[in-house]
Amino acid sequence: MAWELGANMGHIDRMLITARAMRDLGHDVTFALKDLARAHGRVVRDGFPVLQSPIWLPRMANPPRLVNFSSVLAAGGWLDGAGLAGLLCAWRNLFDLVRPDLLVCDHAPTALLAMRGRRVPVAAIGNCFELPPHRDFFPVMNYWDVVDRAACERSDALVLAPVNQALELTGDAPLPRLTALFEGVRCLAATLPEFAHYPDYDERITMVGPSYVGDSGVVPNWPAGEGRRVFVYLSPEHADFDALMTALRSPGIVALVHAKGLSAEAVRRLSGPALRFEPSPVQMDPAVAGADLVISHASIGTVSAAALAGCPQLVLPNHMEQYMVARRIVDAGVGLAVPPGSKGSDYSALLDALLNRPAHAAAARALAQRHAGVTPGATAQRIASELEALLA
Repeated sequence: MAWELGANMGHIDRMLITARAMRDLGHDVTFALKDLARAHGRVVRDGFPVLQSPIWLPRMANPPRLVNFSSVLAAGGWLDGAGLAGLLCAWRNLFDLVRPDLLVCDHAPTALLAMRGRRVPVAAIGNCFELPPHRDFFPVMNYWDVVDRAACERSDALVLAPVNQALELTGDAPLPRLTALFEGVRCLAATLPEFAHYPDYDERITMVGPSYVGDSGVVPNWPAGEGRRVFVYLSPEHADFDALMTALRSPGIVALVHAKGLSAEAVRRLSGPALRFEPSPVQMDPAVAGADLVISHASIGTVSAAALAGCPQLVLPNHMEQYMVARRIVDAGVGLAVPPGSKGSDYSALLDALLNRPAHAAAARALAQRHAGVTPGATAQRIASELEALLA
């Protein structure tokens, strides 16, 4: 199981749930992880061997404007033919060491490319940002704006040229088009269809349900007091963090906040009688089950947990991947979004709209009812069945 791009715990958690299910079926699982600093408490403690993924370290200066998934590949080194060839060789050395019967990639496109032509079955698991529709070209990310087909084709072509240079250096056949990266790969999107990042998926990608760890962390310890409960999972670096905390100190609101890295001084300054900061990660499932509103950056795990609990949401996305999910939340009627880069929003009004008016709460309950019985555990079992079929 390989992880190459992206950050935070979502990738490890999704892989770990699947790995446990595969181990229960009698298979040996080895992890190649981007971030080993996060490995021991989750993966190693669970008894799985861990290796370091080959990753791209240089940062692009003045990167070209790419409008689709090609921009993700470019950030992973795919604009540098010789550099990409080095990554491909490193991945293949890992494959030679482990000799896998199956490769499972979680946002690991270079591992996908390195295994191409090796006659080993390959699956790609991820959210829908990491598994975009892949027909003749990758579609535009900001699908709500009008962008012509030529812009997407130009983005793909700009990345395809150095990719084929790398494949020539490693003695491999060229890719006929950039989207051919996913040809022959079993693509399993771990998400609810309402939150698929793009609106135009087809049978090339199978939606298998949400995958996140809902029982890891401390038990939620809500502040004392009467009022509507708001669970907050945000970075304290967001420009409006203090303004939102001020709004959450309003009468009638009881708030539990996990903001990783928040200083002790800020905790003293921002806390209130019914506003409590929890320094440790909080168990997601009981937190959202006890909440009337969930506030996050629109990471797919948090969004999915809140949705299955029938909870309306306020999301403050930081980047395009999160903003795509935020748009889907608004489209589904289950929440409101503050666009990336915005500052000075009226958070009291947003909280009032979500806590005291029935429309969003009703839509959130309806969504949860449509997916009654859906759990990350069920998703893991479904993914394991798909992977078993590939091994057979």
